[in-house]
Amino acid sequence: MPAGLVTVWLLASALLSEPPPQCLGPGRMEERAARLQAQMRRLERELEEAVMASGKDLQQEEEDGERGDWRRWSALPLAGLLLLLLALWACPRAVRLAGGVGSVPQAPPAPLPDPQALACFYERSVRLPADEVSRTRELVEGFADDLLEAVRSVCDRELDMELEESIGVGSMYENWRIDRPLACDLLVPFSPPEPYRFQADLLPPDSHRPECPAYGTIRVLVPGPGACLCGDTQQARDMLCLVHGQQGLVCCPDLLWAPTAPFLSWSSVMRWFQAALTKAWARISHKYDFELCFQDLECPGSLRIRFRSSKAVLFHLCPVVQFDGSDMYLIPGRGLPRPEWDKGRGLPGPDQDTAWTLSSAVYEKRFLAWAAKRLPSGSCHLACLQVAAFLHQKQCRLSGPSGLCQYHLKTALLHLLARLPPEAWHRSCLRARLHDLLAFLQRALQAGRLDHFILGSRPALPELGIPACLRSAQPPNLLAGLAAHSQLLSRALHTLAEMRRNAAALVREYGPHDPQVP
Repeated sequence: MPAGLVTVWLLASALLSEPPPQCLGPGRMEERAARLQAQMRRLERELEEAVMASGKDLQQEEEDGERGDWRRWSALPLAGLLLLLLALWACPRAVRLAGGVGSVPQAPPAPLPDPQALACFYERSVRLPADEVSRTRELVEGFADDLLEAVRSVCDRELDMELEESIGVGSMYENWRIDRPLACDLLVPFSPPEPYRFQADLLPPDSHRPECPAYGTIRVLVPGPGACLCGDTQQARDMLCLVHGQQGLVCCPDLLWAPTAPFLSWSSVMRWFQAALTKAWARISHKYDFELCFQDLECPGSLRIRFRSSKAVLFHLCPVVQFDGSDMYLIPGRGLPRPEWDKGRGLPGPDQDTAWTLSSAVYEKRFLAWAAKRLPSGSCHLACLQVAAFLHQKQCRLSGPSGLCQYHLKTALLHLLARLPPEAWHRSCLRARLHDLLAFLQRALQAGRLDHFILGSRPALPELGIPACLRSAQPPNLLAGLAAHSQLLSRALHTLAEMRRNAAALVREYGPHDPQVP
Protein backbone atom coordinates (compact mmCIF):
# COMPACT_ATOMS: atom_id res chain seq x y z
CA MET A 1 0.00 0.00 0.00
CA PRO A 2 2.79 2.56 0.66
CA ALA A 3 4.17 1.72 -2.78
CA GLY A 4 0.78 2.52 -4.34
CA LEU A 5 0.65 5.86 -2.53
CA VAL A 6 4.13 6.70 -3.78
CA THR A 7 3.02 5.86 -7.32
CA VAL A 8 0.01 8.14 -7.10
CA TRP A 9 2.18 10.89 -5.68
CA LEU A 10 4.63 10.56 -8.60
CA LEU A 11 1.76 10.60 -11.10
CA ALA A 12 0.29 13.71 -9.46
CA SER A 13 3.64 15.45 -9.68
CA ALA A 14 3.92 14.54 -13.36
CA LEU A 15 0.42 15.80 -14.15
CA LEU A 16 0.78 19.04 -12.24
CA SER A 17 4.19 19.72 -13.76
CA GLU A 18 2.79 19.45 -17.26
CA PRO A 19 2.09 22.83 -18.89
CA PRO A 20 -1.57 23.62 -19.62
CA PRO A 21 -2.71 22.42 -23.05
CA GLN A 22 -3.39 25.95 -24.31
CA CYS A 23 0.27 26.91 -23.73
CA LEU A 24 1.66 24.11 -25.94
CA GLY A 25 2.36 24.38 -29.61
CA PRO A 26 0.76 21.98 -32.07
CA GLY A 27 4.02 20.01 -32.38
CA ARG A 28 4.28 19.17 -28.70
CA MET A 29 0.66 18.12 -28.19
CA GLU A 30 1.16 14.60 -29.65
CA GLU A 31 4.34 14.06 -27.63
CA ARG A 32 2.56 15.11 -24.44
CA ALA A 33 -0.42 12.81 -25.16
CA ALA A 34 1.84 9.80 -25.74
CA ARG A 35 3.74 10.47 -22.51
CA LEU A 36 0.53 10.73 -20.50
CA GLN A 37 -0.81 7.49 -22.00
CA ALA A 38 2.37 5.66 -20.98
CA GLN A 39 2.05 7.01 -17.46
CA MET A 40 -1.59 5.91 -17.30
CA ARG A 41 -0.69 2.37 -18.42
CA ARG A 42 2.03 2.18 -15.77
CA LEU A 43 -0.39 3.43 -13.14
CA GLU A 44 -2.96 0.78 -14.10
CA ARG A 45 -0.41 -2.01 -13.74
CA GLU A 46 0.76 -0.77 -10.34
CA LEU A 47 -2.83 -0.26 -9.21
CA GLU A 48 -3.69 -3.86 -10.13
CA GLU A 49 -0.70 -5.11 -8.17
CA ALA A 50 -1.70 -2.97 -5.20
CA VAL A 51 -5.28 -4.32 -5.31
CA MET A 52 -4.03 -7.94 -5.40
CA ALA A 53 -1.71 -7.30 -2.46
CA SER A 54 -4.57 -5.59 -0.68
CA GLY A 55 -6.78 -8.65 -1.24
CA LYS A 56 -4.20 -10.94 0.34
CA ASP A 57 -3.86 -8.62 3.30
CA LEU A 58 -7.63 -8.47 3.70
CA GLN A 59 -7.83 -12.27 3.79
CA GLN A 60 -5.24 -12.40 6.50
CA GLU A 61 -6.99 -9.67 8.47
CA GLU A 62 -10.35 -11.38 8.21
CA GLU A 63 -8.78 -14.40 9.84
CA ASP A 64 -7.38 -12.22 12.52
CA GLY A 65 -10.74 -10.40 12.76
CA GLU A 66 -9.26 -7.23 14.25
CA ARG A 67 -8.24 -4.75 11.50
CA GLY A 68 -10.14 -6.15 8.53
CA ASP A 69 -12.53 -3.24 8.18
CA TRP A 70 -9.78 -0.63 8.12
CA ARG A 71 -7.77 -2.51 5.47
CA ARG A 72 -10.91 -3.02 3.34
CA TRP A 73 -11.55 0.68 3.06
CA SER A 74 -7.93 1.76 2.82
CA ALA A 75 -7.94 1.44 -0.99
CA LEU A 76 -10.81 3.94 -1.44
CA PRO A 77 -8.77 7.11 -0.71
CA LEU A 78 -6.27 5.93 -3.32
CA ALA A 79 -8.98 5.60 -5.99
CA GLY A 80 -10.59 8.90 -4.94
CA LEU A 81 -7.28 10.74 -5.18
CA LEU A 82 -6.70 9.26 -8.62
CA LEU A 83 -10.14 10.39 -9.86
CA LEU A 84 -9.59 13.88 -8.46
CA LEU A 85 -6.27 14.24 -10.28
CA LEU A 86 -7.80 13.06 -13.55
CA ALA A 87 -10.70 15.53 -13.16
CA LEU A 88 -8.30 18.42 -12.48
CA TRP A 89 -6.26 17.55 -15.55
CA ALA A 90 -9.34 17.22 -17.80
CA CYS A 91 -11.02 20.42 -16.54
CA PRO A 92 -9.31 22.88 -18.95
CA ARG A 93 -10.22 20.67 -21.89
CA ALA A 94 -13.86 20.48 -20.77
CA VAL A 95 -14.03 24.26 -20.42
CA ARG A 96 -12.68 24.72 -23.93
CA LEU A 97 -15.16 22.25 -25.40
CA ALA A 98 -18.10 23.82 -23.57
CA GLY A 99 -18.03 26.86 -25.88
CA GLY A 100 -18.18 29.48 -23.14
CA VAL A 101 -17.01 33.07 -23.27
CA GLY A 102 -13.42 32.02 -22.72
CA SER A 103 -13.49 29.59 -25.64
CA VAL A 104 -12.04 32.05 -28.15
CA PRO A 105 -9.29 30.32 -30.14
CA GLN A 106 -5.93 30.96 -28.54
CA ALA A 107 -4.03 30.45 -31.78
CA PRO A 108 -2.76 33.62 -33.45
CA PRO A 109 -5.45 35.14 -35.69
CA ALA A 110 -5.14 34.70 -39.42
CA PRO A 111 -3.18 37.51 -41.06
CA LEU A 112 -5.11 40.26 -42.80
CA PRO A 113 -4.61 40.83 -46.53
CA ASP A 114 -1.47 42.71 -47.50
CA PRO A 115 -1.68 46.53 -47.46
CA GLN A 116 -1.73 46.95 -51.23
CA ALA A 117 -4.57 44.45 -51.73
CA LEU A 118 -6.50 45.97 -48.84
CA ALA A 119 -6.14 49.52 -50.19
CA CYS A 120 -7.21 48.43 -53.68
CA PHE A 121 -10.16 46.52 -52.24
CA TYR A 122 -11.28 49.59 -50.30
CA GLU A 123 -11.04 52.00 -53.20
CA ARG A 124 -12.88 49.82 -55.71
CA SER A 125 -15.34 47.81 -53.64
CA VAL A 126 -16.08 49.55 -50.33
CA ARG A 127 -15.86 53.32 -50.71
CA LEU A 128 -18.93 54.92 -52.26
CA PRO A 129 -18.41 57.64 -54.87
CA ALA A 130 -18.19 61.01 -53.15
CA ASP A 131 -20.29 62.77 -55.79
CA GLU A 132 -23.12 60.23 -55.37
CA VAL A 133 -23.15 60.74 -51.61
CA SER A 134 -23.06 64.52 -52.00
CA ARG A 135 -25.93 64.57 -54.52
CA THR A 136 -28.04 62.32 -52.29
CA ARG A 137 -27.48 64.57 -49.28
CA GLU A 138 -28.45 67.66 -51.26
CA LEU A 139 -31.60 65.98 -52.57
CA VAL A 140 -32.71 64.78 -49.14
CA GLU A 141 -31.91 68.05 -47.37
CA GLY A 142 -33.75 70.15 -49.97
CA PHE A 143 -36.81 67.92 -49.93
CA ALA A 144 -36.81 67.63 -46.12
CA ASP A 145 -36.73 71.43 -45.78
CA ASP A 146 -39.69 71.74 -48.14
CA LEU A 147 -41.61 68.98 -46.36
CA LEU A 148 -41.00 70.46 -42.90
CA GLU A 149 -42.06 73.89 -44.14
CA ALA A 150 -45.30 72.32 -45.34
CA VAL A 151 -45.73 70.71 -41.92
CA ARG A 152 -45.45 74.15 -40.31
CA SER A 153 -48.10 75.49 -42.65
CA VAL A 154 -50.64 72.78 -41.80
CA CYS A 155 -50.10 72.88 -38.03
CA ASP A 156 -52.05 74.86 -35.48
CA ARG A 157 -49.66 77.34 -33.89
CA GLU A 158 -51.61 77.35 -30.63
CA LEU A 159 -51.79 73.57 -30.18
CA ASP A 160 -49.14 71.85 -32.30
CA MET A 161 -45.40 71.64 -31.94
CA GLU A 162 -43.07 74.10 -33.62
CA LEU A 163 -40.44 72.44 -35.82
CA GLU A 164 -36.93 73.79 -36.22
CA GLU A 165 -34.34 73.20 -38.95
CA SER A 166 -33.20 69.61 -39.42
CA ILE A 167 -29.70 68.38 -38.47
CA GLY A 168 -27.91 65.70 -40.48
CA VAL A 169 -26.18 62.94 -38.49
CA GLY A 170 -24.93 59.42 -39.01
CA SER A 171 -22.72 57.75 -41.60
CA MET A 172 -23.93 59.81 -44.56
CA TYR A 173 -22.79 63.00 -42.83
CA GLU A 174 -19.65 61.44 -41.34
CA ASN A 175 -18.58 60.05 -44.75
CA TRP A 176 -18.36 56.34 -43.93
CA ARG A 177 -21.58 54.98 -45.41
CA ILE A 178 -21.17 51.58 -47.14
CA ASP A 179 -24.76 50.42 -47.82
CA ARG A 180 -27.10 50.97 -50.72
CA PRO A 181 -29.72 52.33 -51.05
CA LEU A 182 -28.27 55.43 -49.47
CA ALA A 183 -30.09 56.60 -46.32
CA CYS A 184 -29.85 59.93 -44.52
CA ASP A 185 -30.65 60.46 -40.84
CA LEU A 186 -32.06 63.86 -39.89
CA LEU A 187 -32.87 65.10 -36.40
CA VAL A 188 -35.79 67.53 -36.25
CA PRO A 189 -35.80 69.56 -33.00
CA PHE A 190 -39.21 70.76 -31.89
CA SER A 191 -40.58 72.95 -29.13
CA PRO A 192 -44.04 73.48 -27.61
CA PRO A 193 -46.32 76.34 -28.64
CA GLU A 194 -45.94 79.56 -26.73
CA PRO A 195 -45.98 80.24 -23.84
CA TYR A 196 -45.04 76.67 -22.80
CA ARG A 197 -41.50 75.35 -22.62
CA PHE A 198 -39.76 72.01 -22.15
CA GLN A 199 -37.51 70.93 -19.32
CA ALA A 200 -35.44 67.81 -20.03
CA ASP A 201 -34.27 65.77 -17.02
CA LEU A 202 -32.16 62.62 -16.83
CA LEU A 203 -33.76 59.59 -15.27
CA PRO A 204 -31.89 58.21 -12.24
CA PRO A 205 -29.84 55.09 -13.00
CA ASP A 206 -31.74 51.83 -12.80
CA SER A 207 -30.96 50.01 -9.56
CA HIS A 208 -30.63 46.76 -11.51
CA ARG A 209 -28.60 48.35 -14.31
CA PRO A 210 -26.57 51.21 -12.84
CA GLU A 211 -24.44 51.43 -16.00
CA CYS A 212 -27.38 52.71 -18.12
CA PRO A 213 -28.30 56.32 -17.23
CA ALA A 214 -28.89 57.49 -20.84
CA TYR A 215 -32.63 58.08 -20.56
CA GLY A 216 -34.59 61.18 -19.68
CA THR A 217 -38.03 62.70 -19.37
CA ILE A 218 -39.49 65.87 -20.86
CA ARG A 219 -41.57 67.98 -18.52
CA VAL A 220 -43.89 70.63 -19.93
CA LEU A 221 -43.64 73.81 -17.88
CA VAL A 222 -46.54 76.21 -17.66
CA PRO A 223 -45.62 79.89 -17.38
CA GLY A 224 -46.04 81.41 -13.96
CA PRO A 225 -48.82 83.79 -12.97
CA GLY A 226 -46.70 86.81 -13.87
CA ALA A 227 -46.12 85.71 -17.46
CA CYS A 228 -49.58 86.73 -18.65
CA LEU A 229 -52.47 88.66 -17.11
CA CYS A 230 -54.82 85.75 -17.74
CA GLY A 231 -52.89 83.82 -15.11
CA ASP A 232 -54.15 86.28 -12.50
CA THR A 233 -57.62 85.09 -11.57
CA GLN A 234 -58.58 88.49 -10.12
CA GLN A 235 -57.91 90.38 -13.35
CA ALA A 236 -58.96 87.55 -15.70
CA ARG A 237 -62.61 87.67 -14.59
CA ASP A 238 -63.46 90.73 -16.69
CA MET A 239 -61.25 90.09 -19.73
CA LEU A 240 -60.68 87.58 -22.55
CA CYS A 241 -57.08 86.62 -23.32
CA LEU A 242 -56.56 86.70 -27.10
CA VAL A 243 -53.41 84.56 -26.76
CA HIS A 244 -54.59 81.70 -24.59
CA GLY A 245 -58.35 81.79 -25.12
CA GLN A 246 -61.03 80.86 -22.63
CA GLN A 247 -59.79 77.34 -21.86
CA GLY A 248 -56.67 78.52 -20.09
CA LEU A 249 -53.21 77.07 -20.19
CA VAL A 250 -53.54 73.73 -18.46
CA CYS A 251 -57.05 72.44 -19.05
CA CYS A 252 -57.06 72.36 -22.88
CA PRO A 253 -57.61 68.69 -23.82
CA ASP A 254 -56.30 69.20 -27.37
CA LEU A 255 -52.74 69.80 -26.26
CA LEU A 256 -50.41 66.97 -27.24
CA TRP A 257 -49.24 66.26 -23.70
CA ALA A 258 -52.67 66.50 -22.04
CA PRO A 259 -53.07 62.71 -21.44
CA THR A 260 -49.66 62.42 -19.74
CA ALA A 261 -49.26 65.93 -18.30
CA PRO A 262 -46.96 67.29 -17.08
CA PHE A 263 -44.72 64.86 -19.03
CA LEU A 264 -44.51 64.52 -22.79
CA SER A 265 -45.24 61.09 -24.29
CA TRP A 266 -43.06 60.12 -27.24
CA SER A 267 -45.76 57.88 -28.71
CA SER A 268 -48.14 60.87 -28.87
CA VAL A 269 -45.44 62.88 -30.61
CA MET A 270 -44.84 60.13 -33.18
CA ARG A 271 -48.56 59.84 -33.98
CA TRP A 272 -48.82 63.60 -34.38
CA PHE A 273 -45.68 63.66 -36.53
CA GLN A 274 -47.00 60.96 -38.87
CA ALA A 275 -50.31 62.78 -39.34
CA ALA A 276 -48.50 66.07 -39.96
CA LEU A 277 -46.18 64.52 -42.56
CA THR A 278 -49.13 62.95 -44.37
CA LYS A 279 -50.96 66.29 -44.59
CA ALA A 280 -47.82 68.12 -45.65
CA TRP A 281 -47.05 65.67 -48.47
CA ALA A 282 -50.62 65.91 -49.75
CA ARG A 283 -50.10 69.67 -50.04
CA ILE A 284 -46.78 69.60 -51.96
CA SER A 285 -46.84 66.26 -53.82
CA HIS A 286 -47.81 67.92 -57.12
CA LYS A 287 -44.41 69.66 -57.20
CA TYR A 288 -42.37 66.43 -57.34
CA ASP A 289 -42.01 63.68 -59.91
CA PHE A 290 -41.54 60.81 -57.46
CA GLU A 291 -43.45 58.84 -54.87
CA LEU A 292 -43.08 59.23 -51.11
CA CYS A 293 -44.15 56.45 -48.79
CA PHE A 294 -43.62 55.33 -45.23
CA GLN A 295 -41.22 52.41 -44.94
CA ASP A 296 -42.88 51.15 -41.78
CA LEU A 297 -46.18 52.29 -40.31
CA GLU A 298 -44.73 51.76 -36.83
CA CYS A 299 -41.85 54.12 -37.68
CA PRO A 300 -43.52 57.34 -38.88
CA GLY A 301 -40.30 59.21 -39.61
CA SER A 302 -38.84 56.49 -41.85
CA LEU A 303 -39.56 57.56 -45.43
CA ARG A 304 -38.68 56.30 -48.90
CA ILE A 305 -38.39 58.32 -52.10
CA ARG A 306 -38.98 56.16 -55.18
CA PHE A 307 -38.28 57.55 -58.64
CA ARG A 308 -39.78 56.30 -61.90
CA SER A 309 -36.47 54.60 -62.68
CA SER A 310 -37.06 52.41 -59.56
CA LYS A 311 -34.12 54.08 -57.82
CA ALA A 312 -34.86 54.64 -54.13
CA VAL A 313 -33.50 57.02 -51.53
CA LEU A 314 -34.20 56.49 -47.84
CA PHE A 315 -34.23 59.05 -45.07
CA HIS A 316 -35.30 59.17 -41.45
CA LEU A 317 -36.86 62.24 -39.86
CA CYS A 318 -36.62 61.92 -36.09
CA PRO A 319 -38.41 64.47 -33.86
CA VAL A 320 -36.14 65.33 -30.93
CA VAL A 321 -35.98 67.67 -27.95
CA GLN A 322 -32.84 69.60 -27.08
CA PHE A 323 -31.25 68.75 -23.74
CA ASP A 324 -30.21 71.62 -21.50
CA GLY A 325 -29.35 74.02 -24.34
CA SER A 326 -26.63 71.65 -25.66
CA ASP A 327 -26.28 69.48 -28.76
CA MET A 328 -27.49 66.45 -26.85
CA TYR A 329 -31.00 65.45 -27.86
CA LEU A 330 -33.72 63.26 -26.43
CA ILE A 331 -35.16 60.98 -29.11
CA PRO A 332 -38.25 58.74 -28.93
CA GLY A 333 -37.63 55.61 -26.89
CA ARG A 334 -39.13 53.22 -29.47
CA GLY A 335 -40.96 53.37 -32.77
CA LEU A 336 -37.90 54.16 -34.91
CA PRO A 337 -35.86 51.91 -37.23
CA ARG A 338 -32.84 52.49 -34.94
CA PRO A 339 -30.43 54.14 -37.42
CA GLU A 340 -26.75 53.35 -37.03
CA TRP A 341 -26.00 56.42 -34.92
CA ASP A 342 -28.41 55.12 -32.28
CA LYS A 343 -27.87 51.35 -32.54
CA GLY A 344 -25.61 49.27 -30.42
CA ARG A 345 -26.92 50.02 -26.98
CA GLY A 346 -28.13 46.45 -26.66
CA LEU A 347 -30.53 47.55 -23.91
CA PRO A 348 -34.28 48.01 -23.92
CA GLY A 349 -35.47 51.42 -22.84
CA PRO A 350 -37.59 51.95 -19.75
CA ASP A 351 -41.16 50.78 -20.03
CA GLN A 352 -42.65 54.23 -19.44
CA ASP A 353 -44.06 55.98 -22.49
CA THR A 354 -42.58 59.21 -21.18
CA ALA A 355 -38.94 57.95 -21.17
CA TRP A 356 -36.82 59.31 -24.02
CA THR A 357 -33.38 58.08 -25.11
CA LEU A 358 -30.39 60.41 -24.95
CA SER A 359 -28.52 60.72 -28.26
CA SER A 360 -24.99 62.10 -28.73
CA ALA A 361 -24.96 61.82 -32.54
CA VAL A 362 -24.15 65.51 -33.07
CA TYR A 363 -21.15 65.38 -30.70
CA GLU A 364 -19.85 62.23 -32.38
CA LYS A 365 -20.02 63.92 -35.78
CA ARG A 366 -18.26 66.95 -34.34
CA PHE A 367 -15.50 64.86 -32.80
CA LEU A 368 -14.83 63.08 -36.09
CA ALA A 369 -14.57 66.45 -37.86
CA TRP A 370 -12.19 67.72 -35.14
CA ALA A 371 -10.04 64.59 -35.38
CA ALA A 372 -9.85 64.80 -39.19
CA LYS A 373 -8.18 68.21 -38.92
CA ARG A 374 -5.41 66.77 -36.73
CA LEU A 375 -4.75 63.66 -38.82
CA PRO A 376 -2.48 63.48 -41.88
CA SER A 377 -3.99 64.29 -45.27
CA GLY A 378 -5.85 61.28 -46.66
CA SER A 379 -5.85 59.51 -43.28
CA CYS A 380 -7.14 55.96 -43.04
CA HIS A 381 -9.48 56.27 -40.03
CA LEU A 382 -12.72 56.26 -42.05
CA ALA A 383 -11.39 53.61 -44.43
CA CYS A 384 -10.60 51.42 -41.41
CA LEU A 385 -14.17 51.74 -40.14
CA GLN A 386 -15.67 51.11 -43.59
CA VAL A 387 -13.62 47.99 -44.25
CA ALA A 388 -14.45 46.58 -40.81
CA ALA A 389 -18.17 47.31 -41.30
CA PHE A 390 -18.09 45.75 -44.79
CA LEU A 391 -16.37 42.56 -43.62
CA HIS A 392 -18.69 42.26 -40.62
CA GLN A 393 -21.75 42.67 -42.83
CA LYS A 394 -20.60 39.96 -45.24
CA GLN A 395 -19.65 37.62 -42.40
CA CYS A 396 -23.09 38.01 -40.80
CA ARG A 397 -24.67 37.01 -44.09
CA LEU A 398 -22.65 33.80 -43.94
CA SER A 399 -22.98 32.87 -40.26
CA GLY A 400 -26.07 34.80 -39.13
CA PRO A 401 -26.48 37.86 -36.89
CA SER A 402 -23.67 38.42 -34.41
CA GLY A 403 -25.34 40.79 -31.95
CA LEU A 404 -22.92 43.52 -33.00
CA CYS A 405 -23.76 46.45 -35.23
CA GLN A 406 -22.03 49.33 -36.96
CA TYR A 407 -22.40 51.53 -33.90
CA HIS A 408 -20.17 49.13 -31.91
CA LEU A 409 -17.52 49.37 -34.63
CA LYS A 410 -17.81 53.14 -34.74
CA THR A 411 -17.49 53.43 -30.96
CA ALA A 412 -14.36 51.27 -31.02
CA LEU A 413 -12.88 53.56 -33.70
CA LEU A 414 -13.66 56.67 -31.64
CA HIS A 415 -11.80 55.19 -28.67
CA LEU A 416 -8.78 54.43 -30.86
CA LEU A 417 -8.81 57.94 -32.35
CA ALA A 418 -8.61 59.39 -28.84
CA ARG A 419 -5.74 57.09 -27.82
CA LEU A 420 -3.41 56.81 -30.81
CA PRO A 421 -1.19 59.67 -32.08
CA PRO A 422 -2.19 61.38 -35.35
CA GLU A 423 0.74 59.94 -37.32
CA ALA A 424 -0.56 56.42 -36.61
CA TRP A 425 -3.45 57.10 -39.00
CA HIS A 426 -1.42 57.67 -42.15
CA ARG A 427 -2.98 56.15 -45.25
CA SER A 428 -0.25 53.50 -45.36
CA CYS A 429 -1.29 52.24 -41.88
CA LEU A 430 -4.72 50.92 -42.92
CA ARG A 431 -3.83 47.27 -42.30
CA ALA A 432 -2.29 47.96 -38.87
CA ARG A 433 -5.21 50.11 -37.73
CA LEU A 434 -7.72 47.52 -38.92
CA HIS A 435 -5.87 44.97 -36.81
CA ASP A 436 -6.03 47.35 -33.82
CA LEU A 437 -9.75 47.94 -34.31
CA LEU A 438 -10.61 44.24 -34.39
CA ALA A 439 -8.31 43.51 -31.45
CA PHE A 440 -9.89 46.33 -29.41
CA LEU A 441 -13.37 45.02 -30.13
CA GLN A 442 -12.32 41.47 -29.23
CA ARG A 443 -10.94 42.62 -25.86
CA ALA A 444 -14.16 44.53 -25.21
CA LEU A 445 -16.23 41.42 -25.94
CA GLN A 446 -14.05 39.25 -23.72
CA ALA A 447 -14.48 41.78 -20.91
CA GLY A 448 -18.21 42.18 -21.68
CA ARG A 449 -17.92 45.97 -21.65
CA LEU A 450 -17.67 48.73 -24.25
CA ASP A 451 -18.05 52.21 -22.78
CA HIS A 452 -20.03 54.90 -24.54
CA PHE A 453 -17.58 57.35 -26.05
CA ILE A 454 -19.27 60.70 -25.31
CA LEU A 455 -21.13 60.09 -22.06
CA GLY A 456 -18.86 59.94 -19.05
CA SER A 457 -15.59 61.59 -18.09
CA ARG A 458 -13.25 61.83 -21.08
CA PRO A 459 -10.08 63.84 -20.35
CA ALA A 460 -8.76 63.16 -23.87
CA LEU A 461 -11.77 64.75 -25.58
CA PRO A 462 -11.62 68.34 -26.73
CA GLU A 463 -14.06 70.86 -25.34
CA LEU A 464 -17.22 70.02 -27.27
CA GLY A 465 -19.70 71.78 -25.04
CA ILE A 466 -20.94 68.62 -23.37
CA PRO A 467 -23.01 69.40 -20.25
CA ALA A 468 -21.21 68.82 -16.97
CA CYS A 469 -23.86 66.40 -15.71
CA LEU A 470 -23.15 64.14 -18.68
CA ARG A 471 -19.37 64.42 -18.51
CA SER A 472 -19.44 63.25 -14.89
CA ALA A 473 -21.96 60.45 -15.48
CA GLN A 474 -20.90 56.83 -15.56
CA PRO A 475 -20.57 55.83 -19.24
CA PRO A 476 -23.22 53.34 -20.36
CA ASN A 477 -22.02 49.88 -21.33
CA LEU A 478 -22.93 49.27 -24.96
CA LEU A 479 -22.39 45.52 -24.50
CA ALA A 480 -24.55 45.15 -21.40
CA GLY A 481 -27.28 43.39 -23.38
CA LEU A 482 -24.83 40.84 -24.75
CA ALA A 483 -22.95 40.44 -21.48
CA ALA A 484 -26.20 39.49 -19.74
CA HIS A 485 -26.45 36.41 -21.99
CA SER A 486 -23.28 34.35 -22.28
CA GLN A 487 -24.49 32.56 -25.41
CA LEU A 488 -24.99 35.85 -27.27
CA LEU A 489 -21.59 37.08 -26.16
CA SER A 490 -19.98 33.82 -27.27
CA ARG A 491 -21.67 34.12 -30.65
CA ALA A 492 -20.37 37.66 -31.09
CA LEU A 493 -16.84 36.51 -30.23
CA HIS A 494 -17.12 33.58 -32.62
CA THR A 495 -18.37 35.80 -35.46
CA LEU A 496 -15.54 38.26 -34.89
CA ALA A 497 -12.97 35.45 -34.96
CA GLU A 498 -14.53 34.00 -38.13
CA MET A 499 -14.53 37.42 -39.77
CA ARG A 500 -10.83 37.81 -39.04
CA ARG A 501 -10.12 34.29 -40.31
CA ASN A 502 -12.14 34.83 -43.50
CA ALA A 503 -10.94 38.38 -44.18
CA ALA A 504 -8.57 37.38 -46.99
CA ALA A 505 -11.24 35.20 -48.64
CA LEU A 506 -13.85 37.95 -48.37
CA VAL A 507 -11.47 40.47 -49.91
CA ARG A 508 -10.84 38.09 -52.83
CA GLU A 509 -14.54 37.30 -53.26
CA TYR A 510 -15.79 40.88 -53.20
CA GLY A 511 -12.64 42.38 -54.70
CA PRO A 512 -12.53 44.43 -57.91
CA HIS A 513 -12.08 41.33 -60.07
CA ASP A 514 -15.47 39.99 -58.97
CA PRO A 515 -18.21 40.96 -61.46
CA GLN A 516 -20.81 40.83 -58.67
CA VAL A 517 -19.31 43.62 -56.62
CA PRO A 518 -22.16 45.35 -54.79
